[in-house]
Amino acid sequence: MTICLIGKNLTTLVLSKILINKGIKVDLYYSNNKIVKDMSKTISRTIGLSNDSIEFLESQKILSKKKCWDIKKINLYKGENSKSFLNFNSQKSSFFMAYYNDFYKTLEASLKKKKLINIKKEKNQKSFSNILRKNYEIIIISDTKNHLFKKYFSKHVKKNYNSIAFTTIIEHNKIVNNVAEQYFTKFGPLAFLPISNTKTSIVFSIFDKDLTKNNSKVLKLIKSYNRLYKIKYVSPLQQFPINLSLSRNYFHKNILSFGDALHKIHPLAGQGFNMTLRDAKILSQLIKKKLDLGLNLDTVLEQFEIERKNSNFVFAMGVDFLYEFFKLNNRYNIKSIDNLFKFINKNIFIKKKLESFADKGFIL
Repeated sequence: MTICLIGKNLTTLVLSKILINKGIKVDLYYSNNKIVKDMSKTISRTIGLSNDSIEFLESQKILSKKKCWDIKKINLYKGENSKSFLNFNSQKSSFFMAYYNDFYKTLEASLKKKKLINIKKEKNQKSFSNILRKNYEIIIISDTKNHLFKKYFSKHVKKNYNSIAFTTIIEHNKIVNNVAEQYFTKFGPLAFLPISNTKTSIVFSIFDKDLTKNNSKVLKLIKSYNRLYKIKYVSPLQQFPINLSLSRNYFHKNILSFGDALHKIHPLAGQGFNMTLRDAKILSQLIKKKLDLGLNLDTVLEQFEIERKNSNFVFAMGVDFLYEFFKLNNRYNIKSIDNLFKFINKNIFIKKKLESFADKGFIL
């Protein structure tokens, strides 16, 4: 049995390893490997992984906790000089941080040693139509620029946040660096995410149009909110537009949309790739059940949509609600909200529910 993957990115590399672990052959096709070409431009890109996600990756021998940086505590702030209004400090790590490029390159190198995978570069987009004539039980697309994606998965629920996400890595004095901080500023959410005892990843999502045009002001703001680090060096700012996108249909015949092709959400909670890993976990379980019973995979895509569509929609809308809620609160400075957060911060039951939501997503 051979499954076809279209697009060479972190999502398809993870899927390839999962499928190979099951003894399934993988044909991975791509046309323009922009990820590799732009590695130098994504040096400041990091990935936040929930406990559930990292445990799944470990079970598939894809990524070890030892290769990541664990975050013990998360503090949330409403402004530059405010006290933390909400904090999460559980016995086990809140989440783990990894460098995107390191994760990608290590996994790619590992897959190149596997006999069950065939990676092929197509000359142009039209040549992908020939793939449909081949006898694949399942074709999985994660490349949003691919011809087949545009043909079969053009209908999406979309929202333009009119915002730009700025990312960078700050190098600083050595400290015990395991506390993440999130500031809900009047310009947008700003996160300090430790990646080692001497480096911290910054993600600043800005909806102020004037500010997005001035990198020096962005850097100045980041430094003004810094309360933990003696900064030695700041890597060049990278930026990307922020949008919400949810596919209306998950599959067409034997073709499945996946990863960013299936859903994109606001980076506020750092949950985009965790959603993809939750999808991968369910897809892996569905395929395993069929293989264990000696059945074809013809109903897997329909079952996958039933399992994940509503959960993904509710989770994405939950993140969107949090973004709009804090944006509104910052604009009007609603005092009564402070009492609500004081109640939540003292309520162990509610905080555990919020932690479970961030760790495993929304489970129907």
